[in-house]
Amino acid sequence: MKTVLKNGNILSMKSDTIRYFCDLIFEDGRIAEIGKRLPVPEGAQVIDCTGKYIMPSLFDAHTHLDTCEQPYLFLANGITAVRHLSGNPKVLEYDEQVRAGERRGPYLYSSSPIYDGEAAVDRTNMHIYISTVEQAEQAVYDTINGGYNEIKLYPSLTTAQFAMILDTARKCGLKVSGHMSHQTEAKFLCDHGYRSCEHSSSLPKHLEDCRYLARNGMWLCQTQVVCETLPDYVWKGKKLSDLEFYAYLPDPLKESWEEENRTIIEMYKRPDMARVASSAPGGTNPLMRGLAFMECSDRYMAGCDAGYPGVISGFSLHDELSRLVELYKATPYEALRAATVNPAAYLELDTKGTLAPGMDADILVLTANPLADIRSSRSIDCVIQGGRIYARAELDEMLEYVRTMPREEFSYINRPRERSKKED
Repeated sequence: MKTVLKNGNILSMKSDTIRYFCDLIFEDGRIAEIGKRLPVPEGAQVIDCTGKYIMPSLFDAHTHLDTCEQPYLFLANGITAVRHLSGNPKVLEYDEQVRAGERRGPYLYSSSPIYDGEAAVDRTNMHIYISTVEQAEQAVYDTINGGYNEIKLYPSLTTAQFAMILDTARKCGLKVSGHMSHQTEAKFLCDHGYRSCEHSSSLPKHLEDCRYLARNGMWLCQTQVVCETLPDYVWKGKKLSDLEFYAYLPDPLKESWEEENRTIIEMYKRPDMARVASSAPGGTNPLMRGLAFMECSDRYMAGCDAGYPGVISGFSLHDELSRLVELYKATPYEALRAATVNPAAYLELDTKGTLAPGMDADILVLTANPLADIRSSRSIDCVIQGGRIYARAELDEMLEYVRTMPREEFSYINRPRERSKKED
């Protein structure tokens, strides 16, 4: 059945121009037509969008889908796709179920499991640690054979291991993303094809090096919201319970976050962690690095590292959009591109990120103009994912379910993290 969004204001994200009083027709998960005063097809469902703003739905470009409340929070916040950066087969299975209509949740574009080197001190059961160049090469093949979109790296790999992964990935057409290295120059990684730097805090400390990465084609996902968790919780004494949307964390997750946050605070206050605790007093400012990158490139994506203690899924992406405008000096249009057009371009998804005939019917209907005030990205009236319509009442039901979730219904999608310190 065809659906008509009638008499809305279209923000296609192809430019910052709004087409007022237009209709959008979609059918079978694809946009069919956009224009003024379009004839209503016989038998079509009509949704009156007078005075409302119609734009592509949002794409969180850096997240970890770990727990059962997250899919509801993403959808309720207008996010119909996420870039998941700690993959495993269960996550791929979840995505298949979403696409088959068996589950509600965002589409998942998943990286491999996280690969790190043997020198890593603080370990988790969710990472894979490699010790040889041969294992580094095999990691690329395992990523491709596993069906992942890219390989995700952490900073304790050796230069030889980084080089092997990058060279092999380039030959195989596989993207490489992750943190910059503890011991290998960022310029070396860039020159060998490192595709995306995750976190402004992971950018090199020298601003000219940040500009070099930007000028030479690397992408950046700033994740400013999670960058702020270190100064907030480690040094400023902020409490997780101070979070605005803390009520939308199930009780078992609140308990898990409190425990993990205590571990994080202890870890980052250790003297041997000073080199990576870039937000510590006296450290290099990640914001300045991100700004230096953005002076030279528009290749950046909005993501907030949901799943990390202090970063609540869905809501935090809107916080990230506000940070891009208020701190990184992006225009509202540029910030919105970072959560629509740019993730689709990075992942080479030709039918996502804009509104036009032939594009996927992944649509967000807002009650206020987000170009006038980026905070209006929260004024969600309706979310459409592949033609599946989530009206405001259903979105509110999702939020209420999460807020009142019985303890026995809480579950993990991804296995919970367990940290351990490397034995000497």
